[in-house]
Parts: sequence; C-alpha cells; structure tokens
Amino acid sequence: FLKYTDLGKAIRASSEEKEGALTVGINLRRIYYVAFGIGTACVGAAGSLAATFFYVNPHVGGIFVITAFVVVVLGGMGNFIGALVGGLLIGLAESVAAAFVPGQLKQFVIYFIFILVLLFKPEGLFGRSREE
Repeated sequence: FLKYTDLGKAIRASSEEKEGALTVGINLRRIYYVAFGIGTACVGAAGSLAATFFYVNPHVGGIFVITAFVVVVLGGMGNFIGALVGGLLIGLAESVAAAFVPGQLKQFVIYFIFILVLLFKPEGLFGRSREE
C-alpha cells in the first residue's frame, strides 16, 4: 500500500520529507488526517478482536504493543514479509517458551531473541542496511 499507491507514496513523502512533500503539492494536513484515520481503523479492528479474548480495561494493550514493536523491528522496518516472518518466529518462541519456561519468564525469551537479533543484525532479519 505505501509503496504502490498515490496515497501511500504521499504518506511516505509526508513522513520522511515535509518540505519536499509541500514542494510537490501534497496537502500535509489532509495526509495526516488520512494516516490517523487508517491507524485508528486498524487499532479499532484489533481492539474489537482482542476484546473477545480479554477483559477490557485501559492496561490490557501494553503487552500487545510491545510484542508488535518487537515483531516489526525483528522483521525489518517497512518490510511486510519480514514482519510476517518475525511474527511467526515470535509466536513460535512464545509457544516453545510456554512449554519449557515458567510463565513469568515467557516474555524474557522474546526479548532475549530480540536483543540477539539487534546485536548481530541491527536492521532486522529482512531489513536493508543504510548503505544499500
């Protein structure tokens, strides 16, 4: 979506280079509203799905946000396939950790994998380095 549609390109341009986006005639205010709307719709959909499994309170989403951040960075920022593989890797690690590690340390396994990947491949598993 962000690479191949005009709206996606406008969102990327607005987030990366505001002055350049203004120069080519992109309405930043409109793009910010659209991006906010898309994000709100995604969060609303995810929240409605998660509400069927968990009690709804203001603190329920914190662990999901942190896990989602780990998945995206692990896979490589801006890489859909990387995020998919990162999600599968983290899901598998969580399942294996649940079988062999006490419940309190399950999240530690995820963060340990995250730190290992960042130490050896800072751009993520499928991310491109700045030189490319």
